[in-house]
Amino acid sequence: MITPQIQDLDNLKERINALSSKRDFTEESNAAPFNLKAIDEALPDGGLVRGAIHEFVPGSYADFPATLGFAACLLKQLAGANNLPMLWCSLGRVLDHPPLPYPHGLPFLGVDPDLLLHVEVDTEKEMLWVLEEGLSSAACPLIIAAITCPEKLYDFTASRRLSLRAAQHGGTLLLVRHHKTDHPAGGRGSTAATTRWSITSRPSQPFFFTNARLPGFGRPRWQVALTRCKRGRPNIWQLEWDHETFSFHLAAPLVNRTPVPAKRISASSDSGRTPISASNHRLAARR
Repeated sequence: MITPQIQDLDNLKERINALSSKRDFTEESNAAPFNLKAIDEALPDGGLVRGAIHEFVPGSYADFPATLGFAACLLKQLAGANNLPMLWCSLGRVLDHPPLPYPHGLPFLGVDPDLLLHVEVDTEKEMLWVLEEGLSSAACPLIIAAITCPEKLYDFTASRRLSLRAAQHGGTLLLVRHHKTDHPAGGRGSTAATTRWSITSRPSQPFFFTNARLPGFGRPRWQVALTRCKRGRPNIWQLEWDHETFSFHLAAPLVNRTPVPAKRISASSDSGRTPISASNHRLAARR
């Protein structure tokens, strides 16, 4: 006799197998490009490789929200035009910045909240188990995880296990690590991750409107450094996110620099009079 519990379990297995059968990984779509020549040429496969682990380390304690937002933007790059389910795993709430997704802000980053499954764990051991099981299932091809406390269990052995699961089943893990990861005293050494990035928040360029005195919020901006990548070329870029096209752009090189003083306009190039500023020149013209 089949009990209702067994029937529900069989239905769940059928749904998972249906999701798994829809996925087709090919060599042509193995990497997700940034669509920025400077970054894609620095990566050996022309973009972020799918079926691998990518680590993101905040530049400081205060850069954790910016790092988490940057990793969330990459979910859209990896998903492309497909509506792929995503798993968001967060560890504890020991920071002033909780690693929880904000549903109303996710569409700004190109993430559909309806496709997101959030799992919160209390220990690092539980997180590693969730990540390993998530990478073993083809139902969630994209996984993002955030570690908010100093790491004790995540080392080369643990990352190797996750990397093998990712390569075998085609899942991609974006792991936001603790900001002391690369510190000589608090770091855990090398891991099996394909790439490691250092993310630092940068001031954005404000939007100015003709009908308002105060400028509006500008696009999110980061300083992105590729610190580790086999066969890659480490470098540093200034990137900003366009929420209308869901794409990255290189930030303008002159932003946040000291403004150049206005050029002085002389009354005559061959006269001996003292040059006057442009504003004074306009006042003299009115008189």
